[in-house]
Amino acid sequence: MKTNASLQLKTESFWRYLFDAKSIAVIGAKDALGTWGYDAIKAATDSVKANPKRKAYPVNPNETKIMGLKVYKSILDIPGPVEMAIIVVPAGVVPQVFRQCAEKKIKTAVIISAGFGEVDANGAKLQDEINKIAKESGIRFIGPNCTGHADFHTRVCSIGFADMIPTGQMALLSQSGTLGLSIMQTAARRGIGFSKFVSTGNEANLRLEDYLEYLANDDNTHVISLYIEGLREGRRFFNLAKEITRKKPIIAVKSGTTSGAAKAARSHTGALSGSDTIYTAAFKQSGVIRVQDEEEMCDAAICYSRLPLPRGNRVAILTIGGGFGVVTAEDCENEGMEIATLQPETIKKMRAIMPSRWVPGNPVDLVGIRTGSGDNTGERCLQLLLEDKNVDAIISLLPPMLLPATMINAMKPAQLKAMLAEAEKSQAKLYKQLKEYDKPLVYVRRWSPPVASGVDSTIKTMIPEYDHPRRAARVFRYLAAYRKYLLQ
Repeated sequence: MKTNASLQLKTESFWRYLFDAKSIAVIGAKDALGTWGYDAIKAATDSVKANPKRKAYPVNPNETKIMGLKVYKSILDIPGPVEMAIIVVPAGVVPQVFRQCAEKKIKTAVIISAGFGEVDANGAKLQDEINKIAKESGIRFIGPNCTGHADFHTRVCSIGFADMIPTGQMALLSQSGTLGLSIMQTAARRGIGFSKFVSTGNEANLRLEDYLEYLANDDNTHVISLYIEGLREGRRFFNLAKEITRKKPIIAVKSGTTSGAAKAARSHTGALSGSDTIYTAAFKQSGVIRVQDEEEMCDAAICYSRLPLPRGNRVAILTIGGGFGVVTAEDCENEGMEIATLQPETIKKMRAIMPSRWVPGNPVDLVGIRTGSGDNTGERCLQLLLEDKNVDAIISLLPPMLLPATMINAMKPAQLKAMLAEAEKSQAKLYKQLKEYDKPLVYVRRWSPPVASGVDSTIKTMIPEYDHPRRAARVFRYLAAYRKYLLQ
C-alpha cells in the first residue's frame, strides 16, 4: 500500500497496541460466568498466560478480587501505563470511562458495550460523544457494539474462547459479532487456523477498510475473509481490494441483499446495505471471491490456503461408480467448469490397467474395482490424471482410507496403525505432486463407512474433502476465477 511515511510510523505503532498490547485493562470485569465482563477478563488473563510479561487489570468499583487479581475502582488507579482497554459497561457509562481512558493516555480500546448508533437517536448521540473524545485524545477503538477481537499469534484477545481457536493463516473481519464467532468455530472444526479476528461492530472509529489495509501487509495473514452487511467507504474498499487481491485472496459473504435483510442490517450495526447488483459487479472487478455462506467461505478458504490454482477450468473426475460420476460431471458443468477430454496417451495407459469392461472416458469409472483390497488401480489412475496436460483440476470420489467397518474391525491394532501411517505417507507424496503439476485435487466422500479413529486428522490437513460434488465444483469455480483474475 502507498502510505505517507510519517503516517505509516504512527499507524504501525497503533496496530501494535491493538494486537500485541503489553498491558490490558478490562473496565466492567466480572467474576460471573456467562457475562461479557467475565469473558473479557478471561480473554485478558489468557493473553497473560501466552506472554507472562503482559499485565491484565480488572476494573470494577463493586469488586475487590476477580480470578485472583486485584480489582481497581477506576482505570486511573492502575499503576503504570495501560496500552489497551476492553470496555464492557452500560452504554450510558461509556463516555465517562472513555474520558478516564484519555486521561490515562490509553492507546487503543475495544468497546464491546451495545446501545449506541444501532439503537436510536440517544444512542447515536452517545456514539458521537465517544468519537469526539477519541479524536481529541488520539485513541483508536474497535466498536462499539462488537464481540471483540483476537490475534492468534500473539494471543492478545478480547473474546473469551480464543484459546479454543487454532493459529493459522486466515484473518476474519465480521460486521456481525455472533456470526463471526460462529464462522470461526465452524472453520476450527474443519482444521482452519486463524491469524486475526475483528468484530467491527458499529465502526464508529475504525472501519472495515482500516483493518483490510492493515491485513494487506500482515505477514501472518495469507487469506482474508469478510462478513459484510454494508460498506461505509465503498470506493476505498474496492480500491484496496484491487491491490490486495493481487497478493492475497479475499473471500466475502455479503448479506443484506433483500429489503428485509437490509432493514435488519441497519438496526444491527447501522450498516447501509446498498445495491446488491453493484456489490456483485464491484467484487468481480476487484478480484474479491463472493461466496454464499460461512460453509462456502470455509470450503474456499481451505483450498486457497492449501492448493495450487488451476491453469484453466477443465476437470477430471475419478469415481467409484457410474452414477456418482454423472452427478459430479453435471455439478461441474452447472458451475461453469468443463469436463476434460483426456489425452489419447492417458486413455492408452488406463486401458492397460483397467478391466476389459472399462469404457474409456472422463469421468474415469473404476467399474466395480474393490478398494482396500490391495488393488492400487485408483492410485495409478489418479497419477495418470495428474500427468495429463488436458486436465486442470481433479475431483476424486475415491477418498483415502475408504474401508468398510468389517475390514477395520478384523485388523489387529499394529496392522491398522501401519496402514494409517502408509496412507498418510502416500497422501503427503501426492500433496507434493499437486504443487509440482500445478493442479488442485479434492476428495468427495459420497458414502461413509466407518473410518478408523485418527484417520482424518493428518490426511485432511493436506487435501480437502467435501461431502457433495457440488461443493467441490463450486470451489474449483472460485479457484479458476481467481487464477483468471490474476492473469488479467
